[in-house]
Amino acid sequence: MNLRKSIISAYYSSIGFISLFLILCTSTFSSAQKIIRYPYIQLAQSTSVLIRYRTDQAITSEISLSTDGKSFSPSIKSTSAQTEHSLPLNSLLPSTKYYYRVHLGDKEIVGDSSYFFKTAPSIGSKEKISIFSVGDMAAGDTQKKVYNAYLNYQKNNYTNIFLSLGDNVYCGGSDACWQDEFFNPYHTGRLLRQSALYPSVGNHDYDNQPFPYQQDEPNMAYFQNFTLPSKGELGGVPSTSEAYYSFDYGNAHFVCLDSYAWGKDNFRIFDQVNNIQLNWLKEDLKATKQDWKVVYFHYPVYTKGTYDSDVNGEIIKLRDYLTRVFDEYGVDLVMSGHSHVYERSRPLKGQYGLSSEFSPEKNWPFNSSGRYDGTDKSCAYVINNSDPSKKGTTYVVNGCGGQTAAHRFNWPHPVMEFSLDKRGGSMAVDIENNRLNAKFIDEDGAVIDQFTIFKEVNKVIKQTINAYDAIELKASWPAPANSYIWSTGDKSEKINLRPLKSSTYTVTDSQKCLQDQYEITVNPPLGTTNWEELISQPFDSLQIFDLLGRPWKSIQKEGVVDQHIMDGIPSGQYILEYHYQGKRFTLKLTH
Repeated sequence: MNLRKSIISAYYSSIGFISLFLILCTSTFSSAQKIIRYPYIQLAQSTSVLIRYRTDQAITSEISLSTDGKSFSPSIKSTSAQTEHSLPLNSLLPSTKYYYRVHLGDKEIVGDSSYFFKTAPSIGSKEKISIFSVGDMAAGDTQKKVYNAYLNYQKNNYTNIFLSLGDNVYCGGSDACWQDEFFNPYHTGRLLRQSALYPSVGNHDYDNQPFPYQQDEPNMAYFQNFTLPSKGELGGVPSTSEAYYSFDYGNAHFVCLDSYAWGKDNFRIFDQVNNIQLNWLKEDLKATKQDWKVVYFHYPVYTKGTYDSDVNGEIIKLRDYLTRVFDEYGVDLVMSGHSHVYERSRPLKGQYGLSSEFSPEKNWPFNSSGRYDGTDKSCAYVINNSDPSKKGTTYVVNGCGGQTAAHRFNWPHPVMEFSLDKRGGSMAVDIENNRLNAKFIDEDGAVIDQFTIFKEVNKVIKQTINAYDAIELKASWPAPANSYIWSTGDKSEKINLRPLKSSTYTVTDSQKCLQDQYEITVNPPLGTTNWEELISQPFDSLQIFDLLGRPWKSIQKEGVVDQHIMDGIPSGQYILEYHYQGKRFTLKLTH
């Protein structure tokens, strides 16, 4: 009997031990749930974004949002347990900053003050957008230095878009490779968690795939790791491929191409004139109405760095096909990598052949460096639709985001305004209204090269007004405060006048590269009216100015002219302007 009790006791003790063991294991398992790939922003538009991240175990997750960083409201929760999280945030406001927090189960996992994004401006908006562009990165000291140099340059200014120019990784193209050489390095800074990421694919990103390399291969890490606008959901013509796509942001149209792999038609973009990707590119560029057109892809069309665009057969064909399209549809900026140097052209047109065929007189519409920094012949490039001879595409080779090398060929390529080898760097591009600024920032944070493009400036504006009418004149370009020079002596972007006679006014920039001219024709002055003659005249609003345009009285409500209308106003001549029943009346008064 005692032996039986001992056996039973031992049995239940073992059951208890096993139960305790399972509870402890389950508790340990639960507590181990964590994010192993931190959030990154995809599909950013004015009213929605997509946030992706990865956890070590399948679990439901939730993102909460706040516009002040203090009060957070639940926004979206995953519908099932998963490790690859892709949560769309909808019904947002344009150009608005949102802080976010990520929760796994009931636990908040990530979310300090650096976890925020800004929704895109409304399509066509001319507000400033900032872009970080880098290519051929790979993990290593140069990649870190280039990234930190850009972050230090930007300081607290927001970067809207992160563009990669291909060859994002060099360790084989596997998912683990992407984690080591792309996600881990760039998660050390703020851009992936804040800025909309739009990568392009390079030849090394296909390294672990069987030949011939196929676009949109579902087992390829590149296509698994990104959600890209192939359906035209961000503007542009649907491409039905995440290897190449387009999107609108503010008043700019961006086009990403795949310059390496084979498409659904088993052609590469340069294999023949009639292929799916090239035809899509033409259709997309033709359809867009955006002010700026920016195209980016991996292989450059002009280079003398670690590749020679006069010798490489693929690049020769790529240039022959693409540059004609860029000329035809007015592409402003083309950015590429692959060659592990930095090269930047002046705006080019009609340069489809070898470097030996280049003619500055024929192919360079501008004789300026475009640096716009006050040095000799450095005025910005000005592109106006009224002058077809002054149009062209600026080409940038920026394949030194981590991989750097000395040039190997007859350096520099003659189309290039500036060339630099053996240095890492990235490009900061700002677009605001009709102005584009681009700066190459090297690995030590120095701005080594820069250029500026303006569109539709140097205007001659003619306008007719009545004597003493108010008129506002505004410069046609954005610039820092107090950098405008008006013929009136003013320094602001816009001025208000009440000219008494026909006059011409001008505004120039501080470097005397730009000038708007306003030719104002003033109709003869009105006859003088004694103010008493207006007694009992009804009005919806009324203002009185002296002859210099200075206000003396303003009544912004309905009324009737009475004996007290001129009270407090010294004797002299004045301008009375009133609105009544949708019409404006201007009179010269004596008092």
